[in-house]
Amino acid sequence: MRSTELDSLRGAAAFAVLLWHTTASSLHGFLVGSHFAPVASPWYNLIMYSPLRIFSAGPEAVWLFFILSGFVLTRSAASPHYRWDAYYPSRIIRLYLPIIAAVLLTALTFILLPRQVTPANSPFVGGLPNDYGLGLMVRDMTLLTGTTSANVPLWSLQWEVLFSILLPIYVLAARSMPKLALAASVALIVASVWTDSLFLLYMPMFLIGSVLGFHWEAIADRLRVVAAGDLRGTLLGTAGVLVAVFLITSSYTFNFFIIQQAGTRSLVTSNAFTLLRLAGIVLLLCLALTFPPLRRVLRWRPLVALGTISFSLYLTHGPLTIGLAFVMGPGIGTTIVQIVGSLALAVAFYFGVEKWAHRLSRHVARTIRERWKPAPAPAAAEA
Repeated sequence: MRSTELDSLRGAAAFAVLLWHTTASSLHGFLVGSHFAPVASPWYNLIMYSPLRIFSAGPEAVWLFFILSGFVLTRSAASPHYRWDAYYPSRIIRLYLPIIAAVLLTALTFILLPRQVTPANSPFVGGLPNDYGLGLMVRDMTLLTGTTSANVPLWSLQWEVLFSILLPIYVLAARSMPKLALAASVALIVASVWTDSLFLLYMPMFLIGSVLGFHWEAIADRLRVVAAGDLRGTLLGTAGVLVAVFLITSSYTFNFFIIQQAGTRSLVTSNAFTLLRLAGIVLLLCLALTFPPLRRVLRWRPLVALGTISFSLYLTHGPLTIGLAFVMGPGIGTTIVQIVGSLALAVAFYFGVEKWAHRLSRHVARTIRERWKPAPAPAAAEA
């Protein structure tokens, strides 16, 4: 399933991850803010501890990626004529060719942008590796045993690959037991906060997306009042977007004050904010496909362009951003160069790698479907 709105939403999320990493690596105040610590500048506090954080909400953007993947892949797989034999090889090509190219690019940045830690560097940058050997590259290329932090965003692809492998199970659960699947997802996510299990945190997010995708027609029908385009629908939709933004940024807006008062983080509040943020992401996704004003915003050409290069931007911005932070040191000038350079690199990577990988994956899927067509059903015997 291809949707301009969802592609643009993915592009906006990729840009939020870019802002998260550029600011944390080049502006010390933003790194402090990512740990819910007070910052001297009132402007930093306003940007980080308010709904304005939506523009650089990196972790929440990755959660959106997971839910979107569940939604889109399940929508496609729900077709009665879906060919699983074509899905797996095409999916492997679609994911792994850009990943392998991104790992090679990461190695190149280690050569061109030497990573020598200085006292001026952000602690975020100083804690990252300054060497990238062949063994680490192979580990990042396969994703089978986790990833290194040489290319910071690459960690999430491990979960994307695992979900892609388990997609038939997700589709079956979404189709056969949607309510139980949603309840189990919430329970597992709550358990993840208590157990510190990333598997229990991330894998249920794909299941939430799968349930939404498989039953989207019924969900969209319930949201038809928002899609109507009249005054009532506009007011409800606008309120929904605002609520979604507040929920997604609730941890930054409220948890900061809770932590400052209590002096520590609480598992109870962590659970609550995790579920609130997920609810906001789900609400935003639903409105992106139904609320006309938001759909028009998501069809804005710059956002559509971001959506086109979103995967390339996500894969390539990390090593360039960190490399520039090492070489240039902290400062707003570094931030600007990081953002502009990352966008330019993403465009080049899209046309040089991702676009061709996508074409190859579609060609492989089409070839399999045409070469191994299922035998036609026998004609019914005449009476």
